[in-house]
Amino acid sequence: MVTDQLGQQKRAFIVRRAWLSDEGFRLGPRTYAEGALAARNRIMTGPWQCRPLGVIARVFRGPLHKRHYVQDPSHGVPYLTASDVALSDPPRDARLSIALTPALPILRVQPGWTLISSAGTIGNTTYIRDGLVDFAVSQDMLRVDPHADIAPGFLFAYLSSAATRSMLRLRTYGSVVDRIEPKHVEDLPVPLPKATEQGRIHALVDSAAKARTEATRLLDEIALYFDTLAGPMPSAHDHAYTLGVVSRSHLGLRLDAFHHVGWAVEPSLGDGDRIDKLAEVISTNRVPRIYVERGVPFLSGIDVFRIRPVARVRLATHIADAFDARVKQGDLVVQGSGQRYGLVGRVAHIGAALDGWASSHDLFRIRSEDAAIRARIYAFLRSEVGHRAMLRHSYGTSIPHVNPAGIAAVRIPPLPHQLTGKAERAMALREQADADEERAIREVETWLRS
Repeated sequence: MVTDQLGQQKRAFIVRRAWLSDEGFRLGPRTYAEGALAARNRIMTGPWQCRPLGVIARVFRGPLHKRHYVQDPSHGVPYLTASDVALSDPPRDARLSIALTPALPILRVQPGWTLISSAGTIGNTTYIRDGLVDFAVSQDMLRVDPHADIAPGFLFAYLSSAATRSMLRLRTYGSVVDRIEPKHVEDLPVPLPKATEQGRIHALVDSAAKARTEATRLLDEIALYFDTLAGPMPSAHDHAYTLGVVSRSHLGLRLDAFHHVGWAVEPSLGDGDRIDKLAEVISTNRVPRIYVERGVPFLSGIDVFRIRPVARVRLATHIADAFDARVKQGDLVVQGSGQRYGLVGRVAHIGAALDGWASSHDLFRIRSEDAAIRARIYAFLRSEVGHRAMLRHSYGTSIPHVNPAGIAAVRIPPLPHQLTGKAERAMALREQADADEERAIREVETWLRS
């Protein structure tokens, strides 16, 4: 008997004796419950050439290392954890010391590699695009470096398929934190289609990677425009020591120093348009978490920032509708709680793939029918000055929050027409990237079932 993700008993099943011996007589039911062995048998007996992953690619992980962080960008390299790698906008706040990290060259990644999460959540994949080569990546991500005769995009799409993810989870070990090692996946069977088919799938994945890189470049250009308008911002982080004097008439019922002096108020942008004058700010009451097997995919405040969000649970349809919890394509959503160095106040764009999903009450929606307005708001809130402007309205010590009134009060400076067009193009490129990558994975899955 196994349980589903809601903790409910799911089903009993029968296991072949040969499967037990093949897996070293592992008796944990989860090993056999996801159809991994059946998928492996189907792949190994299919009408295609099949080779072990360790034969067609180099599989390895980075070494364990001490994390010595620095603040000066010239002395450090941006560092990504396993969860950071999957974000649409990977953070650059954490920097490993160049001088104190001898393993740094091994922690760097190269375009065309596939990364596989190997601790905690097993089997999440990321395709390394040009925009990620400047980062060092945690040793908790397995590196898969395909040989020259294997199309990197095809291998990524195959490793991202449902059948492969179930086979990866088959080999996990650990009672508290699931883990997997390179030796556990080197014998993973990889079916190889004709070179032309591999090339076609690779072209879709490569197109997605290039579109994401170009979108990030455009958005970074606009962020630099806004940050330059703001003038010097000397405080390196939100808890930098600052002294200041505030007139009583400017307190505005806020007695916390963070709102009045230092990091959050250093930008000087002058007047702009309040968000609530440009778009509608939408909030919902706390949504009862009534999960069902067949319902509306539920979007958490973490998943929305990922490149490929996965519906881990589903909300009852009548709850999603009664509480107006569905997001709409084109919405911008702002994370309402968390740590100031984390996701609170960050903005994400709802694309076609997430249209109609239900969201947490902690995701506040900014809705406008005008694509240019959406692009202007999104590009500003993504910038450093925009993030500071948003967090200035946060409150709370243990877990800071932002609320709809604070979001509505953020002022957005005008954006030149040319840069507005670039922001719209960047958002369209990300939509294209999502669609191309999803199409590549779905086509591989269809081929495997044929």
